[in-house]
Amino acid sequence: MLLSARTQRVLLLLSLLFALSAGLALAQHPILDGYVAEGLERNVGLQQQHLAVAQQQQAVTEAEALYRPTLGIDARFSRAGGGRAIDFPVGQLLNPVYDALNEQRVAAGLAPAFPTIQDEQINFLRTQEQETKLRVVQPIYQPSIRPNIRLQGHLMGAAEAALATSQHELVASIKTSYFDYLMAERLVEILAATAALVDENVRVNESLARNGKVTQDAVYRARTDQYDVAQQRAEAEKNRDLAASYFNYLLARPFETPIERIPEADLFPTQPALLPASTRIAASADDLAYAALGQRTELTQLDAAIQAAGEQIALTDAQYLPSVSLVADYGIEGRNYTFSSDSDFWMGSVVLSWNLFDGFQRRAKRQRARLGQQQIEVQRRDTEQQIRLQVQEALDNVRVAQDALATADARLQSAQQTFRLVQRKYQEGMANQVEYIDARTSLTSAELNRTITRYDYLSRSARLERAVGEVRGSAALPASTSTSSFEP
Repeated sequence: MLLSARTQRVLLLLSLLFALSAGLALAQHPILDGYVAEGLERNVGLQQQHLAVAQQQQAVTEAEALYRPTLGIDARFSRAGGGRAIDFPVGQLLNPVYDALNEQRVAAGLAPAFPTIQDEQINFLRTQEQETKLRVVQPIYQPSIRPNIRLQGHLMGAAEAALATSQHELVASIKTSYFDYLMAERLVEILAATAALVDENVRVNESLARNGKVTQDAVYRARTDQYDVAQQRAEAEKNRDLAASYFNYLLARPFETPIERIPEADLFPTQPALLPASTRIAASADDLAYAALGQRTELTQLDAAIQAAGEQIALTDAQYLPSVSLVADYGIEGRNYTFSSDSDFWMGSVVLSWNLFDGFQRRAKRQRARLGQQQIEVQRRDTEQQIRLQVQEALDNVRVAQDALATADARLQSAQQTFRLVQRKYQEGMANQVEYIDARTSLTSAELNRTITRYDYLSRSARLERAVGEVRGSAALPASTSTSSFEP
């Protein structure tokens, strides 16, 4: 049965991630997973991005609300003076008639009944008036609403992808900083054990010098070795404290908060061969890069930005079309505020708005949006190349670290055997102090080197996880939200 291209791609991704997980499973532990979850919950930078996503969600809600009617009150109270006026000769028209009627009444023995009327001057502006109304506006045809909703939706998708990217980066940073702390703590322990060894050597040489069995220069040489180890130990303790402070900083905790350690037996379960051949990553850099391109949230963010730019173009195109709204008014008007059938009014309107020419502003805006979309498309191609390079570099680093593990383990075994032999010969007087210090220094160097190599491998594995986009030990991460097909 033939599989679809999408199904084949999913199966390939799953197989690649299974191959990747086989080589990186040593870095997973409930303690570390708990710290990752704590960091995702408490980190201040992530809290800011959560607020940015919530803010963009409100922008989507705001855009969707444009479909709904709006209700408002418009009120106006005015006082005016001056302006144009019209002369109405009502006196000149009516006074002759009234005079004739009054003469007839006088002739009949009656009193005059019609007054003399003055000409009128009517102002176009009322000296005082008010208009107060309720207005309901319901969009009927607004072509810009739908692309604006999709635009805000894609911007929200970009914000969510940016949040996911920061979460993945934080997970990798928490892991690497935790391994740095464990390494620093282990280095302090090694140097503490070495300090006890050199302290004993000083005590023995001082005793031998008092008994005249060695010269004073042996004491000085032993003390020099003691000071050197003490200096290394102080430097290691400083690095351990800095590593602990930075780890607690990532978790938004007080710098002095104690850190629970994962036993080395859990991190490195096989001895003396640290890693069997089956744990080596068999997938090629191209295969892992292919998996990364299907998972990295940076590309999801850019895809959402490209779609948002496309909706910005559609939004600009919608401005070429007319908009139609239904408007209903009800209110009162007159010289004063009175509520009666003579002062209230209502009006219903269908309003058409169509900007036929705007001096080519819309054309320039559309071209600017198109150029912005092309810019993001170029940025996406560049980001793909950067991801390929990151995967290649991270995979090479892990493989180099894997190869160094066996070498470091063999070096330590050789140094341990050499020191045991030299120490026995030194105690029997068959080896001088220079040989003893040299063997002890080689042993300490080998122990430090193996510790650094081990934890460097774990840190590089975490960075490879990050490069591929497969972030484990992060159950608190939300599922990635894609808005490639966002519809209102």
